[in-house]
Amino acid sequence: MVVLVLLIGAGAFLWYQNTLPTTVTTNVKSGQKDVPTDGSFVFTFSRSVSPDAVKAAFSITPATDGELYAVTGQTEYAWTPARPLAELTTYTVGLLPIVDTGHHRIAGAQWSFTTIIVPRVIGLTAANGSQLKDGMEIDPSSMLQLVFNDAMEPTTIKATIGTQIANLKWADDDRSATFSTAGLASGPITIQIAAGGRDQTGHTVASGFTVKTGIYWHDHEHTVSLRYPALIQIPNDEFARDQNGLQAADIIFEYLAEGGITRLTVMYMNAPDLIGPMRSARFISLKLGRHYRGLLFQSGESAATRARAASDPTPQFFDTIGYQFRTSTRYAPDNLMIHGDRVRAAEGLYGLGAFTIPKARPDLNGGTGAVTVSVPEHYSTYTYDPTTGTYQKTEEGHRYNDLSQRAPLRIEMLIVLHTREQLLNVGDGHGAYIHDFDVDSSGAINAYYKGVGYKGTWKSVNGHQPLVFTLDNGQDLPLPPGLVWIDVTQ
Repeated sequence: MVVLVLLIGAGAFLWYQNTLPTTVTTNVKSGQKDVPTDGSFVFTFSRSVSPDAVKAAFSITPATDGELYAVTGQTEYAWTPARPLAELTTYTVGLLPIVDTGHHRIAGAQWSFTTIIVPRVIGLTAANGSQLKDGMEIDPSSMLQLVFNDAMEPTTIKATIGTQIANLKWADDDRSATFSTAGLASGPITIQIAAGGRDQTGHTVASGFTVKTGIYWHDHEHTVSLRYPALIQIPNDEFARDQNGLQAADIIFEYLAEGGITRLTVMYMNAPDLIGPMRSARFISLKLGRHYRGLLFQSGESAATRARAASDPTPQFFDTIGYQFRTSTRYAPDNLMIHGDRVRAAEGLYGLGAFTIPKARPDLNGGTGAVTVSVPEHYSTYTYDPTTGTYQKTEEGHRYNDLSQRAPLRIEMLIVLHTREQLLNVGDGHGAYIHDFDVDSSGAINAYYKGVGYKGTWKSVNGHQPLVFTLDNGQDLPLPPGLVWIDVTQ
């Protein structure tokens, strides 16, 4: 009799359990905060539920793409977002009323949770709004802006630029801060934000932020890009200075012409709006045109130069109506000018192949300080400015300016190229002798970059390739992106 009573009690208990609704629990509690953005939302049912029923009942707000799938049999399901959830955002997961596979009722429910935020830098922008990334360069005294993904606690954020602590000026919402590079010397530099700072809700910056950049002076004037180099003959006497368009040049070769006066062969891959004045070619400019595979622009040439050009051909473009023009703002003969778009139009008349003057940012070691450099053969002195990382040129007491820019000429690299020179008696009206310089073999150089001087050599690989420069320590010497001035001397 006792046994019968027990059996009836167990059966009643089982019957009672079977009448209860199916329950569901989740791994995330409603109201929970700091939920990871890349985790899964897991449902655990007390009885089996079909996948179709769960999928039909599931919802998430804000709507987010993801996958709902069975984890263990038909009692455990997980929803995983297709991409990380938005940070510091409240989501609501809903489950409509459904029944399990045994037709037991499952009550509908909602769970709300808020995702975590990991404070970090989401951008470093220059004054023009462009994102600064590794390898990009900035101008001296640039104003930069750090942008964070959250309101930060300013006193906990430590930023360094090079070896200095950056003076951060925070916006009112504490989500961004600006700082200046004023006073920092030109050259490579690293900007860093250390880990360990906090946002205003106490979240910690888990990882640091680093950008490797460089402070370099840049010419921002309007130019016209060219398919191959334009070599333009520009006089350098006191009546021609200041010239127009020198700052935009890639390379300027300076060499003695006649009467102790120097001439310039100015090479462009990007022609500025106005270039000149323009004068005649010399033997060396024919050779340079061949080496740099460009078109040589000039006012005309002597019989001796014309004869040399016939035996050593270089494409040339002479004073032509519709391309060059004579300006009334200068005295003849130093008044022949050309616009940048006319340079490109003139190049279009020739079938020369595309070619780019090789340029790359040097990364040099060794050398000795060279703040002031003298080139007596050209009556020139160059003085280094550490803020811009450029040299300024003074010749015969005259400080060089680009007349179009109305600003001092900025020379990024100076090379004194030593070579053999011949004086040829051609009797063509230029004087008793013409200077002829060898740029087809090899010789010594003195190179100056970022206030440091180096010794090395130059070499002509062949007559139709640019000159190659190598330091005595074995390093290749690439020409930097800015203006390179090459004094050709003995």
